[in-house]
Amino acid sequence: MIITLTGKPCSGKGTVGKLFCEKYNFEYLSTGQIFRELSAKHNYKSVLEFQQKHKNIKDVDKLVDSKTVEIGKTRLNDNIIFDSRLAWHFIPKSFKVFLDIDWFTAGERLVKAEREEENVETLEEAIEVLKARWNEENARYLSLYNVDNTDMSKYDLVIFSADKSPEEIVEIIYKEYKKFMKNLK
Repeated sequence: MIITLTGKPCSGKGTVGKLFCEKYNFEYLSTGQIFRELSAKHNYKSVLEFQQKHKNIKDVDKLVDSKTVEIGKTRLNDNIIFDSRLAWHFIPKSFKVFLDIDWFTAGERLVKAEREEENVETLEEAIEVLKARWNEENARYLSLYNVDNTDMSKYDLVIFSADKSPEEIVEIIYKEYKKFMKNLK
């Protein structure tokens, strides 16, 4: 069964997803990496810049989203963690997990991460970039699909990640995933 993992930027999705996969022998997929590769390929400095320049061009979203739908149809019974803002929407039978975080902690993480494509120097700049990216993405999803990522009722599990280690989050997800699977039978 596919576990779709979404959340705010810098909430730990990638770290948690990869750790979960290592521990429980799941495959890790990420649409974020696809976006970063497309941004770099087209010589944009950041994912935010790429999104802002292409908010009226739906081809990129449609390409990524169609791949997500295909995976949901052909691999639903495979053990996959899908790190994606919208996989939960395109794979409705997945176990849907949202990682929440406050902007201050997210900003601190971004400053420490020293990501080449999101190069920020100050905490204030990091928070501004993260909020702008989050708002830009959500506006695009509402426009394209009438999907609101901020509606927590859409998820099977919501975890506030700022006060937990990645290992703790992995265990919470696994425990709730097992309950979810048991209830499907």
